[in-house]
Amino acid sequence: MSIGAVGSPHDTLYQSAQAVLPGGVSSSIRYNKALGRPFYIGRGEGAYVYDLEGREYVDLLTSHGATILGHNHPGIRAAIEEALRCGIVCSFETPAQSRVAAALAEMVPCVDMVRFTCSGTEATMHSIRLAREYTGRDKIIKFDGHFHGLHDYVMWNYGGWSPAGAVEAGGPAGAPRHVARSGGIPAGIADYVLVLPGNDLEAVRRAFWLHGHEIAAVILEPIHYNAGCIVPPKDYLHGLRELTREYGVVLIFDEVLSAFRTGPGCAQAYFNVVPDLCTIGKCVAGGTPLSVFGGRREIMEHLRPLGNAEHSGTYNGHLIPIMAAEVCLREINKPGFYDHLYALAGRLYDGMNAIFQRHGLPARCQGLGARFGLYFGFTEEVRMYRETERQDTALALRFFKGMAERGVYFCDGGGKPMHHGFSAAHTLADMDRVLQATEDTVKAIQAGR
Repeated sequence: MSIGAVGSPHDTLYQSAQAVLPGGVSSSIRYNKALGRPFYIGRGEGAYVYDLEGREYVDLLTSHGATILGHNHPGIRAAIEEALRCGIVCSFETPAQSRVAAALAEMVPCVDMVRFTCSGTEATMHSIRLAREYTGRDKIIKFDGHFHGLHDYVMWNYGGWSPAGAVEAGGPAGAPRHVARSGGIPAGIADYVLVLPGNDLEAVRRAFWLHGHEIAAVILEPIHYNAGCIVPPKDYLHGLRELTREYGVVLIFDEVLSAFRTGPGCAQAYFNVVPDLCTIGKCVAGGTPLSVFGGRREIMEHLRPLGNAEHSGTYNGHLIPIMAAEVCLREINKPGFYDHLYALAGRLYDGMNAIFQRHGLPARCQGLGARFGLYFGFTEEVRMYRETERQDTALALRFFKGMAERGVYFCDGGGKPMHHGFSAAHTLADMDRVLQATEDTVKAIQAGR
């Protein structure tokens, strides 16, 4: 399969896009380093996407996890059509917002009340502000490598390792140095953010002993999907819950990525650890733009008009994604939904690792539920974020390009570890197709092709 041949529609489109879009893309991550351009599609259907020339690919990007039901799901289409019949209204309340809020409160352990936003970035931003208002404190703790969106207070120490020219500021003794992941972030913001190594309860204990009276919140990915898939030790989250409760600190699970990957109660139900607040996004509305933050009633009631924390927005709880979310949550709750996802996971994860081992390729697949990471240059389990600095970027990019040539699409992540996944529309036959492409790609790499 030819990918991006000179003179192809993809090549032509990329040339014209660069004149009006910085880098030719609408989002930085959409530049695919393995292909040397964005991956352009004409349409998506179920488990597949089709490029501009009609070639079919098994989709393991799944809109970065937003399309858990697959592309163009008939129930989602019907919900959108019903919302359109209401007149494309926004900035109004309808019965649908309350129904979706009630469904989330029924499903997710920590949720008594919710508010809706458009993006995960907004959800974490409002959660942190709400925690500050509730506690009367200013500082937060985030963990090395954990991703919480693109507002200034959380854009530290994630997404790989320090880029050239990264702005650094000193952290607490024994903690990672602050590395801003973008230009334009004032260095002084680092004074309000303690960055700690992940999965290290003693580091949290020390930080609380020194700064507990100043810390409003601890925010983390309960499953570290942003670095591929790093699962915390069994007792870590329980210990974190006990410490935050002891010091009166709001515990925030950022479940934008982990929500509904392991079950209808999200990661907090999977680990049996109930935070004070959580964020939910990506797949909650079947591929339409909706995110959520919610949690304990006594905290959520600090939002206006009841309290003094602001949250508003013209497009918050827009009827199109709200009605899509109602369908998506109903599908997730159907019997057998997660049995199917776990069957796909077992076939894919075990199969890929067997191929890597059989051919002696230093690579590893790690997954939990419906999302997984691929680590190149590794043969043992990756347990800590800083281990990912050893990623063999060149090998990763060769693998992703080879898979695209064989009809399987991954987001390349610039060759750095990141998350991939599948949807309920994928089948065991699709997983076998991915495994055959993996076998062929690994053989080609080993042969130097």
